[in-house]
Amino acid sequence: MFVSEVRKQVEGSLDEVRNHPLVASAAAGTLPRDAAHRWVFCAGRESRSFPWILRELLAWTDDDKVRRILQENLDDELGSGDPRHAHFLHYLHLLDGLGVAREEFDTYTERAGITLALSLAFNVAKSRSTGRAIGYMLVNEAMTPVTYNAARQALTRHHPELRTDFFDLHIEVDDQHVAALYEAVEALPDDEERDLRFGIALGRRGMEILLDEAYGVFDAHVEPLRITDERWNPLSGLR
Repeated sequence: MFVSEVRKQVEGSLDEVRNHPLVASAAAGTLPRDAAHRWVFCAGRESRSFPWILRELLAWTDDDKVRRILQENLDDELGSGDPRHAHFLHYLHLLDGLGVAREEFDTYTERAGITLALSLAFNVAKSRSTGRAIGYMLVNEAMTPVTYNAARQALTRHHPELRTDFFDLHIEVDDQHVAALYEAVEALPDDEERDLRFGIALGRRGMEILLDEAYGVFDAHVEPLRITDERWNPLSGLR
């Protein structure tokens, strides 16, 4: 069975995320306040879209075990029947604690990191590939305690009185989600291994580029680049 190899791939992905400059700086207590706040904006875009992604996966998944895991995850996101405990509502309370106006969050200009990360997630949700979906969800959930714990450390350094319910909830429940997803991995047929591994790679890729945006990698370009523009033609001016 390929489960042990999948665990190694996931752990390798987590190590790469831990070594990302943004996460490493947060863990070391050296991440600037502005970068920590922008990280919150990036995480919020992901948090806002996550219930939609889970619903899309549920719309086509016919494996009972996978459906149960996804439904439990969605229930957690929505507060298990109590809207006051919906994860995104806790996110909005986090913004309040940071003194960030909702308008500032709503008008944040998304750059390439968020755009690509969400595009990857949406396309996985539409892929109708069980292996790919489980792989993506597995690494995505496994990375949350790593990234959110680092974000919590960075923010509380700059805001010592900050309530961190948003991070605390995810760190607490995502370990349970990961354990359940490994049960789903064990039930997958061998011919799903390639798609499973590809899903893990997509999840890691999406997280890294989201972190790149928070770290300022895409600050030089705000508008989407179109390579059909004449300026990208290597023969331009030579005719």
